[in-house]
This record gives sequence, C-alpha cells and structure tokens, in this order.
Amino acid sequence: MSELFNIIKGDIISITGAGGKTSLMFYLANQLKKRGTVLIATTTKIFKPESTENNSFIFIYPEEIDFISPQDNFIHIFCPKIENDKIDSASFEELNKFKNRFDFILIEADGSASKALKGWKNNEPVIYPASTKTIAIIDITALHKEKNENTIHRFDLFQKQYFNSNKTIEKNDYIGYINSNTFFKGTSNEKILFFNKIESIDLFEEFFNIVNKVNITSKIYFGSIFKNEFFSFKNITPIVLAAGFSKRFLGDKLNFKLVNGKTILEQTLLNISQINFKEKILIGKNSFHDELSHKYGYTYIINPNPEFGQSYSVILGTLNSSLSGYLFIPGDMPFLTKSTLLKLIYEFQKYNQIVVPFIDGNKKAPVLFPKRYRNELVKLKGDSGGREILKKENFIKCNFKNSLEFFDIDTQNDLKKLEILEEQI
Repeated sequence: MSELFNIIKGDIISITGAGGKTSLMFYLANQLKKRGTVLIATTTKIFKPESTENNSFIFIYPEEIDFISPQDNFIHIFCPKIENDKIDSASFEELNKFKNRFDFILIEADGSASKALKGWKNNEPVIYPASTKTIAIIDITALHKEKNENTIHRFDLFQKQYFNSNKTIEKNDYIGYINSNTFFKGTSNEKILFFNKIESIDLFEEFFNIVNKVNITSKIYFGSIFKNEFFSFKNITPIVLAAGFSKRFLGDKLNFKLVNGKTILEQTLLNISQINFKEKILIGKNSFHDELSHKYGYTYIINPNPEFGQSYSVILGTLNSSLSGYLFIPGDMPFLTKSTLLKLIYEFQKYNQIVVPFIDGNKKAPVLFPKRYRNELVKLKGDSGGREILKKENFIKCNFKNSLEFFDIDTQNDLKKLEILEEQI
C-alpha cells in the first residue's frame, strides 16, 4: 500500500476521515518501518497501543525529544500526555522537532468516535502544516442505516452542515459529505481519498455509484485494510457500438421490439444506465440512435463511415472517451445485467488488464480495455474490432454461467430463438 500511495522518505502524512484511520496508520507504519525510521503521532487523541510479538513500539515522551535516536524496524510513538489510556494531541511546535529526525511521520489528524460520518467543528481536521500528503478515509458501510447519534458523530452538527430530508443515510449524504472537501481543509499538499471496507461486489457497486458523482480532484483508492486489498480507482467509459449494417440479419435488428415494447438497442442502453457511469458513449448512424442517446444520457457520436466496419466505431469511441478504460458493448445485448457489468469492471480494477467474458470456454463481448491500449485501438481496421489485440496480449478471463446475457443475434433465426428464450425469463 505504501508503494500504491507513492510514499517516499521525508513524507509526513496526515490521516483524516472515518472508518479505519488508526488501522491505516499502523498498517502503513508496519510497512514503512522496513524502509526506514517511523514516527506515529496525533493531533487529536488515540488509544495507546500495547506491544505484541509482531509489533514493537518505542514510546517517546516530551522530556526525551532532544535525546532520541530513531531505530529501524520499530514504530516510535510520541506521547505528549496519556490520560485514560489515550495519547493526547501533539502541538505543531512539538511535531516540528521531529520533522527532520524520522524518515516517515504518520499523524492521525481527526476524530470520529468510530462512526462512519461526522459533523465537523470549525477547527477540524487538525492537519500539521508541514504534511506532504493527506489521506482521507471514507467508510460507506453506514449506507441505508438510520440517521442518528449512533451512526453519525455529532449528529446535530452533521444535520446542520449536510441536511436533507432522508431518514436513512443514502448516497446523496456521502456525495455532499465528500464534495464539501472538509477532509482536506486548509491544505495544499497531495490529497488522497481511500474508500475502506469495500469487501464485496455489492459495496463496490455503492462505491462506484458514489465516486462517479463526486467533484473533487484527489487521487482515489479503494479496498480493505482488514483483507489487505488496495486498488487505485480507474474509471471507465461504456461505449455502445450501434452503427453496423446487420447484413446477415437482413434488416435493422437493433430496431426490433422486445416483449416489453422496447427495442433491442433501447433495452441495452437502459440496462447499462442502471450503473452510474461518469460518461457513456453511443456510436450510431441515424436519428433514432440520437434520440435514444439523449433519453438515457449518452454522448452521441455519429459514425459517418459505417461501411468501414466495426473498427471505425471502436476508433470513434476511443477518441471521444476521457477516462481510464473502454468497455465496448455491442448494441444487441438486451439481457446484459448490471451484475455482469460490475463484475467486469471490478476485475479491471484489481488487475488493470484487458478483461474478457467467457461462456463455456468461449470469448464473448463486452470487452474492457485499459487506456494504455489507446494507440492500438485507434489503428484497428475492418470488422475485427479488438480481436486482433486479444491475439497478442494477455487478458483476464471472467467466467459467467448465464449464456442468455451473451446471446448473439446475427440472423432472423437467432431472433426466433431469442423470442423463445425471452418467454422463459
């Protein structure tokens, strides 16, 4: 994790937020002590830890500051005063005395009484001015819980600062909380957001939907301190390919209406829209596609040369995407589910590789490409799409069981099969 956060010697790191500040601080300290001398301090209050077989601490008291000799492989903890088994806050003047004596300094700069959200006092957080990085921890496990003093630290103050009429904690509460940028108040150093406790695909979905609504420019990471999993967040653009001629179908298959009255393309766009993407792109060729793009919030790109094959749509989608990954989705996937899309995106977050769905050992669409393949994607020709890249590059196989989601509609005969399958669901 210290490598992921690009922590280098000389860094002074303040940690704010809620949902694992102390755990993160000691986790980082245990990693960093192998690379140099480490000091832990607080500008609020933290419980005094006990030394264990795996963790050896050297406690430093005010009268010892001038005589300390930092040691490798130990975690040093500054204790200005200990009261009720809690280490009291260090002053900036005291922290100044340590600044050039340790390779790494970690400071807990905020208190939240072990709750996921809080109301902020005017003097919070207390970030040491010489800090080189500030890490804000977000804990979204309070989602859908009742709003009260048991779930929110200083509940009345929180209501004044972030009031809405929800009785339970919902995404908008977190979005407003994060967008207030209070975690980093008064700092100009490097800012990092870390979403902790993302330990399931359901929590990843909640995280994904929140993070795509926040407006801050901090670096974003997610994972779980408990599970020792940490990932850099890489946002992706779904690019729907709908400019083909459907030659084998002998007609416009995307315009065919399903039992629910929606066309194949409209249902595909609707399913993708169940996830809160930062941007969505539709590559099409007529006014019907343009209308659907506006209805479901897609950026519409007309393909002026659909006769050039699918690769030209891939090129247009790639050139118009601004994010870190491209998820190419054929427009004839009306049974593609939210859970399948999330699984593909989650695998991409973990490995930052091309992700390909498989059914019974066979490659399927949609395929997700990291941004580093941009140059290869914009050089594609004909109807091969990204298949040429898959022939020469490693990729992550993502196995699925529900073949209906990936059903190929190429001919009128396939459509009859689809109608039978549709009646079964």
